[in-house]
Amino acid sequence: MNIIETDKDLHLLNPEEILLIVPVWSSQRGHQSMFPISFVYIKTKDTDFILNFQHIDADSVTPFPISKLCNPNTLVLGNRYIQSNGLDYEWVYFESVGKPFVFNDFVETLFKGYRNDYLFNNDCIPLMKWYELLKSIPEGFEIKDWYRKYSDSISLLGKVEGAGVQVEVENFIDRFSFDCRYINEGRVHTQYNPYTITGRPSNRHLNVNYSALPKGDGSRGTIISRFQGGTLIGFDYESYHIRLIAGLIGYKFPTGISAHQYLANLYGTDYDTAKGLTFKYLYGGLDDFARGIPFFQKVDLYIESLYQRYVISGKLTTPLFKREINHNRIELPNQQKIFNYLLQALETEINYMKMVEMLEFMSPMQSKIILYTYDAFLIDTHPSERDKILKLLPTIMEKGGFPVKADEGTNYDNLVHLQ
Repeated sequence: MNIIETDKDLHLLNPEEILLIVPVWSSQRGHQSMFPISFVYIKTKDTDFILNFQHIDADSVTPFPISKLCNPNTLVLGNRYIQSNGLDYEWVYFESVGKPFVFNDFVETLFKGYRNDYLFNNDCIPLMKWYELLKSIPEGFEIKDWYRKYSDSISLLGKVEGAGVQVEVENFIDRFSFDCRYINEGRVHTQYNPYTITGRPSNRHLNVNYSALPKGDGSRGTIISRFQGGTLIGFDYESYHIRLIAGLIGYKFPTGISAHQYLANLYGTDYDTAKGLTFKYLYGGLDDFARGIPFFQKVDLYIESLYQRYVISGKLTTPLFKREINHNRIELPNQQKIFNYLLQALETEINYMKMVEMLEFMSPMQSKIILYTYDAFLIDTHPSERDKILKLLPTIMEKGGFPVKADEGTNYDNLVHLQ
């Protein structure tokens, strides 16, 4: 092992030779956007290094972007927080091993005998103990074609996390029994977990599940705008899954009416009842009545053909990123489960593609995307940018025939539909 603790030794690191980078942030539990990097474990084909920034066991180099050390084939743990051109280590591990790599679980033995309430624990555990464990981190995985697309997409999630979520501090602490030390300038951070069978990310950090904040109980009301006079604007896709399916099967809904209302008219029911029926048919299977409706007739044929392709090939291949989900990763497969998995994967991949344009559009703005939840995005909106966002952001999101509706409010719980 080589410890790099002075700037004059940085020449020893050749980015073209680096296979693996493992940044270790100073805080054991805190979000990476809030805390500095303590040190970095680096592995090449022939040797390995500890690059120290602020661990107490060595002198420190001048901080610089770790992304400068990466080449396109470098595996980078926590790459979404580095924003490098390397590959997301956790995604490669998940695809190769079939389960998530949880860094805190991997290094859990290091913390025995140490206080777990100290913010900067990782700076204090001896570097040699860190090294003995980190040198055994799994590597040497085969890299598949689609890993690059998912690595780049996961980096988008890191940008959303980095924006933070402004909260009413006292109410947030009371509501979630939240440790105030992990709130910075009234802001907390979300953390997405995209390492799932369909790639669809959940979103929780510490003890807050941001993907499933209930409506009406006050939980959402703790989330506010960071700007004086600012608002939160939520953009939700209308009938998203139905329109995704329509694209898969080549079915066109009439314009000027929501897909749910169109199907409600066919069912002879009201809008809310129709939504329940549609989801029942799509995710629970079709009955004789549904099979008499042209849309569901095409859905039925598509599900059958999809399952046949899955059985013959032994894998489920996603439509856009061409990710291959091997049959041995899907428990008790049946026609409906394979269809549901494909639909979730398609939703996720389309959202990632749209997020590229959304983040680029908003990059010069003060306003930020602060939450992404399956079929919706929440924007913390500066008052001077409100009209531009309401006018132009939907044009990006609606590409491909996916209409959105906008809701606005002073907090996440009181959003009101904008006509």
